Amino acid sequence: MLFVFGYRAQKIRSKKLSVLIHNSDEHKDIQSCTVEVHFQKIIDKEGDDYEVIPNSNFYVSRTAYRDNTSVYHISGKKKTFKDVGNLLRSHGIDLDHNRFLILQGEVEQIAMMKPKGQTEHDEGMLEYLEDIIGCGRLN
Repeated sequence: MLFVFGYRAQKIRSKKLSVLIHNSDEHKDIQSCTVEVHFQKIIDKEGDDYEVIPNSNFYVSRTAYRDNTSVYHISGKKKTFKDVGNLLRSHGIDLDHNRFLILQGEVEQIAMMKPKGQTEHDEGMLEYLEDIIGCGRLN
């Protein structure tokens, strides 16, 4: 998922994008890899039940090539990363602050936060929550 959401190769434990492409003895000629993340709006019902909102589904994909370039698509149409970010933001997923996904190792880091940052540039639990909620944008 991080790949689709625009993370650089180094952030997803890879030296370069082309390393993500399958490369076994039986499949040496594969030139690209693609990951798609599908979305749809739902209405929560009782228990585990839900109702899909008609015509609300879309998908975002990213394809990496052997030359370490990549392209983005929204529901099959080529788009820029900025377009992807704008669409996801319009659905409440903010790629700028990466608060929609808790990464490995972050749970412990969050649990160990001080209640409040010691200086203006420190981030404690209060500042972290303000960032998630969006209060910081009002300052």
